[in-house]
Amino acid sequence: MDSRVCLDLFSDHLESDGIDLDLTLGGGEDHSLLATFPPEVVLPDGFRVIGVVTAGSGLALDGEPHDGSRGWDPYRGWNGLAG
Repeated sequence: MDSRVCLDLFSDHLESDGIDLDLTLGGGEDHSLLATFPPEVVLPDGFRVIGVVTAGSGLALDGEPHDGSRGWDPYRGWNGLAG
C-alpha cells in the first residue's frame, strides 16, 4: 500500500548522538517511538526532529531516495492474510 508520502530523514540529526548512521538505519536491536507532528506544533518533551514528511513515496535521506532495505523488516514477505 502506498501512502503517497515520503519520510525524508536528516542524517545530521540522526548522527547527533554519536551513533554511526549505518547502524542507525540498519540496526535492529534498539527501539524508539517515531511520531509525526504538524510543523507548527511544539514537540512534547523527549521528542526531537529527525526529518520531515513530504509528498512522494518511500524513504529519503537528506532529500535523496533511500531504499530502506537494510535492517530487519517484520513485514517483509507478509501478504497480510496470515496471522
